[in-house]
Amino acid sequence: MDGTDEEFVPEEEGEGPAAIKRLREKVQKAVGEKQEYLEGWQRARADLANYKREEMATQGEREARAKTKIVEVLLPALDTLEMALKHSQAQELLIVHKQLIDALSKMGVERYGRAGDDFDPRAYEALEKTQTDDETKDHKVNEVHRAGFKIGDSIIRPAQVSLFINNT
Repeated sequence: MDGTDEEFVPEEEGEGPAAIKRLREKVQKAVGEKQEYLEGWQRARADLANYKREEMATQGEREARAKTKIVEVLLPALDTLEMALKHSQAQELLIVHKQLIDALSKMGVERYGRAGDDFDPRAYEALEKTQTDDETKDHKVNEVHRAGFKIGDSIIRPAQVSLFINNT
């Protein structure tokens, strides 16, 4: 045999019911092997597609964790810079502040927390409560002491605020 799995059948043997039976058996075996190989290939293809999908999700999670760690390291420096800006509006400080905020924004980081926002305990940390008779201000942010930061729906650091609480 030369590796092609073809069998030479002499003419005198090839013309009978036994030869036809052998050929049918070979064809049936070949069809079975083809089906087995096809199913194996389809499983391997599906496994590869699943692997790629899982790897992309894992890569996305790794990138999000890396961004979060970078932002967590930078936030204390930003807080210090913002404290310095409360005491001095030096042009150099304003430029550095803008550059830092722009860099965070390019990474997909959002700054949040403003007076008047609805208080959400998942995104805000209440440092103090201020009593009010105005029902429209109930559970609204009164003052932001430290801004919060998030990437998408993931909170990196909650905003520290004081909020209004209705007396009634």
